[in-house]
Amino acid sequence: MKVSINRTGGYTILINGKEWLRSSRIGLYTDNKWYSSDDKSLSLVTITTDQGTDRYLGNWNETQLNYDLIRSGIHTKIVASIRQWDQISAITFHLNTGDQTLANTIPLDKNQVRTIFPSFNIEKNDDNDQRAYFTFEGVMTGDGNKHAGEWNSSSKVVHSGFEGGPIILFNQTQRGEGDMLVISPFSKFMATSLTQTNNTLEYGVMGSMFSITPNYNHSLIVFYSSKGINEGARLWGQTMQKAYNRTNKYRINDLTINKLGYYTDNGAYYYYNTENNTNYEQTMLDVIHNISLPLHYLQIDSWWYYKGIDGGVSEWIARPDIFPHGLPEFHRRSENIPLVAHNRYWSYDTVYKNNYSFVFDEKTGKSLPVGNDSFWIDLFTQGKQWGLIVYEQDWLITQTEDFEPLYTDIHLGHQWLMSMGNAAEKLNITIQYCMSLPRHILTALEIPRVTQTRVSTDYAFHLEGKAQQWTIGISSIFADAIGLAPFKDVFWSTASQPGAANYTPTPHEIQARREIAIATLSTGPVTPGDGIHYANYDKTMQCCRSDGLILKPDQPITMINALLSDWAFNDSVSQGEVYSTKTTIDNDTFHVIFASTIKRDYVIYPSMIGAKRGVIYIQDGYTLPAIFDESHPLTIPFDRCHELNFCVWYISPIWQLKDYPLWALLTDDDKWAGISKQRFKSIVHDTENNQIIITAQGVFNEPIRPIFTIGLDGLEWPSCWTSSTNDTVRFILTTHGVDCA
Repeated sequence: MKVSINRTGGYTILINGKEWLRSSRIGLYTDNKWYSSDDKSLSLVTITTDQGTDRYLGNWNETQLNYDLIRSGIHTKIVASIRQWDQISAITFHLNTGDQTLANTIPLDKNQVRTIFPSFNIEKNDDNDQRAYFTFEGVMTGDGNKHAGEWNSSSKVVHSGFEGGPIILFNQTQRGEGDMLVISPFSKFMATSLTQTNNTLEYGVMGSMFSITPNYNHSLIVFYSSKGINEGARLWGQTMQKAYNRTNKYRINDLTINKLGYYTDNGAYYYYNTENNTNYEQTMLDVIHNISLPLHYLQIDSWWYYKGIDGGVSEWIARPDIFPHGLPEFHRRSENIPLVAHNRYWSYDTVYKNNYSFVFDEKTGKSLPVGNDSFWIDLFTQGKQWGLIVYEQDWLITQTEDFEPLYTDIHLGHQWLMSMGNAAEKLNITIQYCMSLPRHILTALEIPRVTQTRVSTDYAFHLEGKAQQWTIGISSIFADAIGLAPFKDVFWSTASQPGAANYTPTPHEIQARREIAIATLSTGPVTPGDGIHYANYDKTMQCCRSDGLILKPDQPITMINALLSDWAFNDSVSQGEVYSTKTTIDNDTFHVIFASTIKRDYVIYPSMIGAKRGVIYIQDGYTLPAIFDESHPLTIPFDRCHELNFCVWYISPIWQLKDYPLWALLTDDDKWAGISKQRFKSIVHDTENNQIIITAQGVFNEPIRPIFTIGLDGLEWPSCWTSSTNDTVRFILTTHGVDCA
């Protein structure tokens, strides 16, 4: 990738010598009027260069376009910089708005921008230009209004600047493989946006912001990869995380991401619903004591605290009609089970305004803690007294979009989320974002205590037949890139559960195994929400070891590039859900392919999921393993992997012992992840002794039943039990078969 800059300040981004992005204008809206390079009211004075080193991203050099903004005879230097990097495949665009305050009394709409740099024409270069795009937009990590299509002058790439997020541009002739760009805000995520005016993509400060403070810097990144959509997005995310020095240690060690838990949110049996003639406190105790699953935590949703004006939070403490003995006593009686506690937007009449600094929006009846005092620390300290381990900040879109101070004060949004995150750091809890916009997710780059995010709508809509809520293969790309575990939401493990919360029409789960499979393969929380008498132990435990440790792949399952390309080709009409993921144990990599709701047969080659030649297997009771390579692809049949069913294949490397047919470790019997690091510690190829040693782990005396194949002629299904000394067992593959040790 290269950038070409001309003497008039125009710039073009080239990929392998071909034009991909061509600049439009630079502009500023201040004093209630536009200043722009179009009409020379914002004039280019000089072009200079500079170089330097970023602490995390390394060396850079940049071209600086120096503009002169003249207002009432006062000159302000506006610097637009185009920065190229030595160590990352990206170009970043930076705008410094000068040493004067830029204010308006007549603001623009919050879906517009009041600074423009950079800007790019949305256009086809010629008749052979087959580029396409998709973008994350809307609620639930950009899932709510995500869309795709062709990249041309009639494309509506950005529907809402306020709700928009990163844009991925790719070559459709390569079906999502090969060259791709990510266009994304690079800083000031709560105050800046990507918008579209006619056929021009524009980045800058949100139009509704009243005042831009002196020397305000904001930036956008254009990231390039030649490795296709999924890997390119992952590399973009790694660059973003590196830029903000984000650590993922809290995600890795988050109990709620690693262990099975129980949820009561919208879609759960006990969402604003209790057992007959029983209060909530006793119902939750009955759940903990009577559901025979190894549950490690409990989520309490919005039914437990006080609400005020417009349903906002007035006081975040337990109501006595919900927990008569209080949350600390409930925590004790529940054997100190850790809690995930829900919260929503703050009400205008919140009691906390009497002791802490809040800002208010009287029109919408909402408020927000300013965050420059001890509010969040005190709130989380109180929560720690009753077992709080994850603070769930829900209704982020409502608090942000329906609260004027957050889209008129250029610093408030960032201050709000950072104060929450800093308090979580001090109190050693983690945060889940829910109903988040892309701007919230990008801000989480600076808040490592945010470890997880919801990536699809509420499960209740699925139970009511209104949404395919499990289809998280696109939004999970975004969440994982930023370092967050994607969360599918609660699920039922049985089809019908009479007496459930008041869902309309009568709730029904058409494919519980699919829900559990997706939740497991998401790498995020796995959270049943069954009624006490309806939980299916065997189905649910396909996610886990017997102690509730989730067996999961190395990375979230995401939609493969070919299906993303077809989604764009069909103007945002899904052609089905075909996902993949993988796990690497030592030097051996295992892949998973998932398919459902496809509209036609799909042929999948190893190169399409980043796999090498191997053995493919579907655990359906009758299909034998087969070779999987570029000459022997997988055909996914639409009459089998349809809306009411799903299919899962496991791809394994081929192992060869001397003078013996091939071996392959296919899957961990009846576990959705197939091969996982939580189950298999190591795979050692002992060539000297002509054997392969696989060390598996579990809890004491847990049966472990991996499935092997020898020469593709049949299956080996040994059962071995973990030892009492270190909770491991070894499977030794020799020319005589499989032995336990």
